[in-house]
Amino acid sequence: MESRGARTLVAGGVGIWQLPEGERGPGAARRLLHEAMAGLGVDRDVIEDGKLAVSETATNALRHGRTPDGRPPVAPELWIWARTVPAPQLIVSVFDGARTDLPHRSGAGLLDEHGKGLGLLGEFTAVWGCALTRSRVTETPLPGKAVWFALPLPDDWPGRTLKVHPGTAAQCLLSAVTRRGFPGMRTSDERGMSVVVLPGLNVWVYPQHFCWREGPGRYLRRPHVDLQETTELIVHHLDAIPTRPCSPTP
Repeated sequence: MESRGARTLVAGGVGIWQLPEGERGPGAARRLLHEAMAGLGVDRDVIEDGKLAVSETATNALRHGRTPDGRPPVAPELWIWARTVPAPQLIVSVFDGARTDLPHRSGAGLLDEHGKGLGLLGEFTAVWGCALTRSRVTETPLPGKAVWFALPLPDDWPGRTLKVHPGTAAQCLLSAVTRRGFPGMRTSDERGMSVVVLPGLNVWVYPQHFCWREGPGRYLRRPHVDLQETTELIVHHLDAIPTRPCSPTP
């Protein structure tokens, strides 16, 4: 359920692309997002807001996403998926390798020539944030961060009624997490419930949803259709660095 094509969004999948280096990157991000949103029946005004937001996000990654040793930035990655919790939304993430270079607001106004990127995210998206995560495109998963934002999806978007067998959902989740460099295994019982066992974390896969403990007495539940959202939350949970928090997570 993980693909480089945007058509898999309606099947709980994710669109993954490595953006071109240099000034072509933001333009490619705008085009790819436009194609994905148009296929989901999103209003034209929301599409234009999303293109503006992804252009700024991709530009920031290209200019500031350096690796910890100061080498030139790795080519940013664009990820797009849909979620239903807390609302039908399209999540757009731009990954770069600069885990310690966290975004911050510059205080620039919308009419300022420079330093307005994060202000635009706040103005033109439902919510945005930053999460520690790992790359998807590279053969060996690289640590870094993803700056993400959410855009509203129509209530009747094509993937809203997706039904997935819990065993299939468990296997897809296990594959998605292990491809990011975390070992794991899956077990099932005669009732049809599965458990994805990860380092220090168990994810129970019920007939309708995933469930895992995020902290003392705090459990998170996500429907199977939110497979990609669940994957990112778990990767962030497993890979978080307490002394360098990003906030908020998707």
